[in-house]
Amino acid sequence: MTDKTEGQRLEDLMTKINAEMQRLGWTTEQGREHLMKYYGKRSRLLLTEDELDNFLLYLQLTDTPTPNP
Repeated sequence: MTDKTEGQRLEDLMTKINAEMQRLGWTTEQGREHLMKYYGKRSRLLLTEDELDNFLLYLQLTDTPTPNP
């Protein structure tokens, strides 16, 4: 069986969120602003697993910004 513990799952979500934020060029402050606007929370550590899943999906569906010429 390959069931992950809740802690492992949350760690995986955080790692994926970090990678997506880096891909998008988001700062910690930009992430915090998004969390406050949509979840009313200042930190990913305060999000539920479902909220983390939702935040990750949002990031994955967001296009990578194009560099300015």
